[in-house]
Amino acid sequence: MSLKIYFLRHGETVYSKSGGFCGDLDPELTAEGSMMAEQFGATYAKLPWDAVYVSPMKRTIATATPLC
Repeated sequence: MSLKIYFLRHGETVYSKSGGFCGDLDPELTAEGSMMAEQFGATYAKLPWDAVYVSPMKRTIATATPLC
């Protein structure tokens, strides 16, 4: 049996768009970031996911939601 682990960075925020770092700040995704999340979910939905883990930050939850 093999194990595959996928790492995905959250979708675009106003900070990542400008090259900044969010850190403990919890900004929402931009419209582009939401589209990135939707595209990721549509592209990878057919893989056999056993679990999805995210931090409690809004940006990570919003990025994982379309897949889940």
